[in-house]
Amino acid sequence: MEHDNVTERIVNWRKPTPPFVKLNSDGSVNNLSAGAGGIIRDSSGSVLAAFAAPIHHSNAITAELLALNYGLKICKNRGFNNVWIEVDDMLLIQIINGTIPGNPQNFYLIREIKHCISSMNFFISHIYREANVCADWLAKKGCSLSNYEELDIRMLNPILKGMVYLDKAGMPYIKNV
Repeated sequence: MEHDNVTERIVNWRKPTPPFVKLNSDGSVNNLSAGAGGIIRDSSGSVLAAFAAPIHHSNAITAELLALNYGLKICKNRGFNNVWIEVDDMLLIQIINGTIPGNPQNFYLIREIKHCISSMNFFISHIYREANVCADWLAKKGCSLSNYEELDIRMLNPILKGMVYLDKAGMPYIKNV
């Protein structure tokens, strides 16, 4: 569909296939604060874990890297060894795949991430921000927190719960290209 040189594209979140879990992570930076967030789901789309955290004095790529690192640590601690990583930042994918070097300030963080994934069966892919709504919401929540928070999956915020339900149902989102 096109309107005045804007193409609309349908995008959606996809469930992982067994034995994989899916980690969606995101970073959020505005002029006053920064946050990281992520969600891990199983092949039915059910939430296994979710987190949000504030980040102090950060730029966008550092926030994205920290969000991924938090999510990978949860995966490792819970014994999730088959992980589909999905992020909405192509630069992050290129850094993790080693096609471009990261910022020297993030050297140790990148090394920690690469060490963590070296013991996993993983792949990483891009998702448009419009379909990465749960991780995006959690990253924005992280901006308003004072401490890292792993959410109780039995008592998710109703807004997040609704987004998870829509993702599980295959709800399409519109991406303006």
